[in-house]
Amino acid sequence: MKSYEELLSDIEEDMELMGSSHMVYAMEEDSIITDYDYLPSDSCTISITLRELQEKIHLQMLYAKTSAHIPEADKNAPKLAVIFPGIGYTADKPLLYYTSRLARKHGYQIQTVSYGSLPENVKGDPEKMKQAFDLALEQAEQALSQIDWNSYGSILFISKSIGTAISSAYASRHDLAVKNILFTPLAETFSFPLAGSIAFHGTADPWAETDSIRKLAAQKDVPLFLTQNANHSLETGDVLTDIFILKTTMERVQRFI
Repeated sequence: MKSYEELLSDIEEDMELMGSSHMVYAMEEDSIITDYDYLPSDSCTISITLRELQEKIHLQMLYAKTSAHIPEADKNAPKLAVIFPGIGYTADKPLLYYTSRLARKHGYQIQTVSYGSLPENVKGDPEKMKQAFDLALEQAEQALSQIDWNSYGSILFISKSIGTAISSAYASRHDLAVKNILFTPLAETFSFPLAGSIAFHGTADPWAETDSIRKLAAQKDVPLFLTQNANHSLETGDVLTDIFILKTTMERVQRFI
């Protein structure tokens, strides 16, 4: 089987010859694309453009790098998932609620961090945002102070918005090797080590500029899932579209967990 680097090299050559929108046919095993060809066959059945194929292969490569940073779980030890909500986006809202359910299904105990009172109207105000971050991190420290991290065979952090910065800062401060799911991360989140993380971002998110988030994620080798026209809650305002987005997001989350 070809390596990701070999596949990406082949795709780049074909894009130069035929263009990025040229249709090819991919082979998939266990939801992983392993090869492609110019014509459909018994093994290559998935119709896809070269550009889309390039993006999928690149994402798979990042997934593999992310997994390499995560230590092998001790199957005999308990597992812990910690929820770091956003400001106003609490643990009972869709992204965090359903991710918690998936984590519990896979054997994780659930602990939710509560921040208490934080400054209001922090958007666009760096000073208030810094105050909110410092207060929330202090609350996280207090909420998690009694946890013996070494007693867990696998640790999963699930975070939203400012919570992505809190979870990443906490993991860095305590030198924890964790899986980290970053829902709609802020630019500040990428100032921390993010090995073992994946991220989700909506291109209509008013809290984080898409090109900036894309570049920051690439610099940290963080797989980034973009949802077109979605806001800071990964929603568009159309109910059926938003249900589909949630389903797709949870499928990706489950694969990561």
